[in-house]
Amino acid sequence: MARIYFLIGGARSGKSSYGEELAKSLSGRVAYIATSKITDEEMEERITRHRKRRPKNWKTYEIADKNIDEQGIKKIIKSISKENINTVIIDCITNLLFKIIYDYKLDSIKIIRNEVERAAKKEVISFFKSLLEELRESKLNVIIISNEIGLGVVPAFPLGRIFRDLMGIVNKNIAEVSDEVYLFIAGLKQRLK
Repeated sequence: MARIYFLIGGARSGKSSYGEELAKSLSGRVAYIATSKITDEEMEERITRHRKRRPKNWKTYEIADKNIDEQGIKKIIKSISKENINTVIIDCITNLLFKIIYDYKLDSIKIIRNEVERAAKKEVISFFKSLLEELRESKLNVIIISNEIGLGVVPAFPLGRIFRDLMGIVNKNIAEVSDEVYLFIAGLKQRLK
């Protein structure tokens, strides 16, 4: 029976490497949905490290577009399902969320109007609801990796506050539909569900 595994934690806490090991332990072929984009040398190094860790026989789908929409992600999941793949890793939800809200230009607004925030929230909730429904219907084993960014101080800028709040909503919704949830801190994992 297919399961959804949700791996959440801070940066460099061991989520991705554990997700990859988990995928190897599950039977069948693996697809990897990579959501990062090379924006600078540090990100290029991080992406290169992730690519090198992945077995060559895994099929990788890179979401390079800034603007991924519900139809685009559904198309990717349907394609994976048709290719006799048993497990999919989505790494990571944090980057995917940023791509969804990018067009709102929240980073250039000093005071964010409620209607902009509501529109972004509506789009995010709709996107992830659609994604989770598609994953449930796919019968794939799914490993979802995300960052927990809500444990620190309240961000000083509107973009940071809105992003943190949206990430919290998305993570909560993913945890709710997941069969197993693991929290990663300092390379250690704790099963929450």
